[in-house]
This record gives sequence, structure tokens and C-alpha cells, in this order.
Amino acid sequence: MESADIDAPPETIAQRPLAIRLGAVAVVAAIVGVVVGGGGSFLLLRHFYSTAPAQVTIRTTTSGGGSKTTSLSSVVAQVALSVVEVVRQRGSSQPSASSTSDGFVASSTGLIVTSEGAVAGAAGVEVVLPSGTVLPATIAAADAATGVVVLQVSTTTLPPALTFAASTPLGAAVVAVSLPLGGTASVDVGTVSEIGLTATVPDPAASSGTAVVDGMLRTDAPEPQGSSGGPLVNTAGQVIGIMTGQRMQPQGQGSSAAAFGFGLDASFANYLVQAIAVTGGGPKPVGLVARWLTPASGAATGLPSGAEVLAVSPGSAASAAGLQVGEVVTAVDGSAVLGSGAPRFPDLTDLLISYGPAAVVAITAVKAGVTQQLSLTLPAG
Repeated sequence: MESADIDAPPETIAQRPLAIRLGAVAVVAAIVGVVVGGGGSFLLLRHFYSTAPAQVTIRTTTSGGGSKTTSLSSVVAQVALSVVEVVRQRGSSQPSASSTSDGFVASSTGLIVTSEGAVAGAAGVEVVLPSGTVLPATIAAADAATGVVVLQVSTTTLPPALTFAASTPLGAAVVAVSLPLGGTASVDVGTVSEIGLTATVPDPAASSGTAVVDGMLRTDAPEPQGSSGGPLVNTAGQVIGIMTGQRMQPQGQGSSAAAFGFGLDASFANYLVQAIAVTGGGPKPVGLVARWLTPASGAATGLPSGAEVLAVSPGSAASAAGLQVGEVVTAVDGSAVLGSGAPRFPDLTDLLISYGPAAVVAITAVKAGVTQQLSLTLPAG
């Protein structure tokens, strides 16, 4: 078994206007809590600081009694360079002309991941790179169930794209990198305490009311106001979540849960980025795009749980099977796509292609309360 101590200052990164560079921090540590999970115990240290060389480290003790210290300073520098500002232009009837949130570069082709709250109600969206370059952006994909939005910008001078983590273990160290309002980037470090949560959040598309969001993770890393859309990364600099910039209440838990911050589902953001990259040059092998609807998110939209079909490519296997936009696939070969004992693949296409090339798969789909049985033949290769 391994245990790890996190030396984690809420580090401030000094910057010229929109040009990030690492600043300096002198640390005085104070223990504020112990978090246990993921096969090891994490001693969380909070720090107060002035100016001196920056240090963000994690100390790991192995089962043999040895230890190693990994500096996160290079990870912080790498991630901060890929964080952008997302400027939401409001309509003339709204009291404020614009507002800013965070986002991060997710591909070399101009895809920027952010949160739904960063763009909700926008009359227009712009992305400001660390260099200060301002780029008009369009919404390439948005998923209400997970709160994830992918923007598209056109430029040949993007910062490096961040990569997505393959998994997010409980107890893992998490680094929150944000550009809060005021122009000074900041870094906060904590741990992942829960994953796969369904949370009730303020509805970003309305001035009042709430929305249900799936697949969230809970972390004790502070999230400053204005950090919505920024990346939560692991110690390798890989994205494991997307900040909401809010303290939110997970469903079915007491009021004490409001003291924690929550991140959006980075795995679904990764899927959207990959799907856009593929469909930009041709359809995915099955020719559909769908989103998962859990019982909670389905109930919020009046739909059954399953995979809601968002797009079907003409001439594809999905089109030939008769799948239509708006249908919810509830079962494949007689097994529920979601629910107790059902495997949850990253997306419906991954579930379907797991049956193998040229397989004939039975699909149960529901639309407007009507259930139909379809037969889908997967591409041969």
C-alpha cells in the first residue's frame, strides 16, 4: 500500500495581461484535514505565503518504506499555458455587456472545452488565449446532461492541448488551475473524494431554478468564483474534471456536502472532442451521436433512461437500422444499456462496436412513449 502527503499551496501565478508565467511562493504550512481513499491516505496541507520559489509537491511512501517526492511545479506551468478565458457577450437588454469564465485547449484543431455556465445565454462567445489574442468562437457541441461544452476557434497559434486521464481513482490528488476574474491565475490542490455523482446545480440557462447534472466528481480543492470551465488535472497534468466555479449540493446527501466543490465529467468531454474530430471528416463507424440519460437526468427531461440519439449520419449503419434523432435506446440485445448490472461504456457507439465487426445487434428504442425493436448491422471494419 502507498500513502501520499500533498504539499499543496493555493499557489498564485503572476501574469502580465493574459500572458501566464509562474510566480513565486514562500510557504508556511498548516494541517487542515486528512482524506482517505484510493488505497492510500492523503494528508492535506494548506499554506499561507508571500514571495519565494514556488513549490507544489506530493510525497509518496511505498509499501517497502521508501519514499519519493514529485514536484508539481512543472505540471502547473504546463497546464496554465493551456488555460484560456471564455468571454460571453450578452444581449443589449442584459445589464452586463460581457462576463468571463475559463476553458482549456483540448485539441490542436481549435477545440476548447468549457462548462455550460460559461456560454449560457450568450449572444456571442470569444476565447482569449494566454498571448492575449482574442478569437471568435462557435459552439461545436454541448451536453446538458453533463454540463460540458466544446467550442471551436480558428487559429494556427494555439497553446498545447491538454490530454484526458483514462480514469479518476478516489483519493487521487487534484490540481485546479483557473483564471478568476481580475486577471491573476491561481492554483489550488486537493483530493478527489467522490466520483459518478448526480448533482442538482443552478440552471446556467435561466436566472432561477436548478438543473440535474450527471457524472460529477467531488473534490476538496477550492474553486474561486469565475473558474467555471477551467481544468481539474491529476499529478501528470491530465484532465480529470472541469470546474463549475460553484459549491453545489449532491443529490441524496446532507447540507454538509455544500462545503465541497464539484467537477464536470471530463470523460464525456473527451468523448465529445474525439467525436467532433471524427465526424468533421466523416461519420463514426456506426454513424450516430448519443448521450447517456440516467434515471435522474431522464426524469428531468421527461425521457426514459438510456442513450438519447442526438444525430444520425445519412447512409450509416444507424440510419439503415431506422434510428432517429430524439429516440432513446434503452436496451441492446435485450440488456439495459444503463442500470444495475449494465456496462456503462463511454458512449453508445462504443457499446455497439463491442459486439464486433459485422455483428447484427437488436436495438430497443423509445420515442414519444412508443417502443420499437430495430436491427442494426455493424460495419465489417
